[in-house]
Amino acid sequence: MHVSSSPSYWDDVNEKFFKKYYGLDATHKKWAEEVVSGRPIVGPLGRFWPIEMKRNDYGELKIPWTVLSNYPVQGTGADVMTIARVTFFKRLKQMNLDKLVLLVSSVHDSIVVDAPSYLLMTITNLFHQVFDDLQLNIRRAFGYDWKVPLACEVKYGQNMKDMKKVDRDDLVVV
Repeated sequence: MHVSSSPSYWDDVNEKFFKKYYGLDATHKKWAEEVVSGRPIVGPLGRFWPIEMKRNDYGELKIPWTVLSNYPVQGTGADVMTIARVTFFKRLKQMNLDKLVLLVSSVHDSIVVDAPSYLLMTITNLFHQVFDDLQLNIRRAFGYDWKVPLACEVKYGQNMKDMKKVDRDDLVVV
């Protein structure tokens, strides 16, 4: 891969990126305008992030671009994962598995559980079913029509280093 320190090179990379992902640049510009106007960024599910302008070494006000991008993206991801986690737990309870499966952790892009190995396929299928229904549940909870597919990937292992991917098995009925 070519790495360059040339500003024009990176301007070209950015232009190609935003051309491929049409609308993303406009979204970032809209967020920047909101921040400059002193308004918070409001995510699609209603969460909001007040972003403060920062002064650089020359005293000029600057928008912290990493914050501008990361807060709404990861924050909305966390909201989506919260819906998935609650849905998953409700289904565990319906199956009387809530005493066997421990919800350990969740962040903006993952949910971690501890479960007996004999429940691997049941848990795998349950997670996939939760994600099959996630767009509908977002619409029900927030009235927002989520357009991007929400895929699920399940991994298992004794620790985070030694994880193996496991695919759903539609033959196992949950």
